[in-house]
Amino acid sequence: MTIELDTAKGRFVLRPERPGDAAFLYTLFRSHTLAGAAAMPVDEAMRESLLRMQFRAQTQTYAAAYPDARFDILERDGVPFGRLIVHEHAAIATFVDFALLPEQRGAGLGTAVILRVLDWVSERCTAVRLNILSSNEASLRMTRRIGFVQTGETPPYVHMEWRRA
Repeated sequence: MTIELDTAKGRFVLRPERPGDAAFLYTLFRSHTLAGAAAMPVDEAMRESLLRMQFRAQTQTYAAAYPDARFDILERDGVPFGRLIVHEHAAIATFVDFALLPEQRGAGLGTAVILRVLDWVSERCTAVRLNILSSNEASLRMTRRIGFVQTGETPPYVHMEWRRA
């Protein structure tokens, strides 16, 4: 089921992932992990092989751990710009993964998307939970700014929660 959502940054669509999205999803994954992978003392071919292996492992882990989740591609005007995985269970939503392409970060789009998704999810759920790498300062700032509070920490992750008013 495709969902159209209006935000402060324009209209976007959440649509289910399809097999044809694999290349986009790998590009998105790579854009988030390449900086850390660059420090690996291996040649480029080995680095690429390791990244592909990590991508497959992440994909399989998410599918196994959250088989009932919504695995969505974020699109604007038919062009993919991100991914959102939301798992809902017992009135609690978990944002399993949220990622934007590098050129879409830092201009408020992530905040606009999350605010609107919170509105949509809160129609069914009283709380939203997520985990953020403690080193991801931009995501920690964004989630705190929009009302998430820290509920714990299991290094390297910070546990955050948002509750509807």
